[in-house]
Amino acid sequence: MKRTHFFHGILLIVLILSFMACKDDHGPIYLVSATDHQQITDGKLEISPFSKGEKFLIRGGEGNYTIKNENKEIVDYRYDGDTLTFIPVSIGETSTLIADRSGNSYTLTILVNNPQSNYRVESISAEVEGDNLTFELVEQIAKDTPIQSGGRLLFTYSDASLTLGDLKIFPNHTGNYQVGIFKRSLKYTEDTGQLYQQFQVEMAGSTTNYTFMLFENETSSTQTTDNTSSTNEEGAATTNCFIKEEVTAQYKGEFSGLTKAYRIYHLTKLP
Repeated sequence: MKRTHFFHGILLIVLILSFMACKDDHGPIYLVSATDHQQITDGKLEISPFSKGEKFLIRGGEGNYTIKNENKEIVDYRYDGDTLTFIPVSIGETSTLIADRSGNSYTLTILVNNPQSNYRVESISAEVEGDNLTFELVEQIAKDTPIQSGGRLLFTYSDASLTLGDLKIFPNHTGNYQVGIFKRSLKYTEDTGQLYQQFQVEMAGSTTNYTFMLFENETSSTQTTDNTSSTNEEGAATTNCFIKEEVTAQYKGEFSGLTKAYRIYHLTKLP
């Protein structure tokens, strides 16, 4: 009888150890993208309202997951036992809880927000083309900038094709900003065929309009010739992301030989 109790005790210990080892093998619950298999590491997900759904695979835990969606008016979901798809419904923030029967759980915060492009101005330069131009003109264009170094341009898109939206211009490092609406289109430069994004901007409560030419992942160099000049206001090398603002009309009356003038914002694209 004692031997039977002994073997029962050994079996119980083995079962407990096996259960603990099995649970340890499962590890915590986490999500990986179904497309590129990148893991969400900060517990946050941002989705465009124009997305047809973001797909993820649930990993870790023991399986047999239960899913609790906090607000289906912000985000809905579909789960087929393998792929979890989050479907945006409206702008806002919500959370989803994923749990298993062993007490493992994972909470994901989901933000549905319009796509944005956020740029910080690092420095300003100018380019001019024409006859009988002076270096002072180049310096004046850079000095007259409506956006100083440390300012930002925040583009928020309001349609799925990313052609319309609003622009917030932060003139400097403070939180003050001006608002306008924009129409975006893709263009090519006449001389080199270089692709750029053109933004036609109308500022609210003002007659001010801007034509911005956005070049990304390209290199802009400073140079001075008889007919073309540019300068960086801080004397530093230019960045590889920049906006050209067409300003010819503002200075042509004073400089009759002027044919083209651009104010250039050298940018860093922010996350």
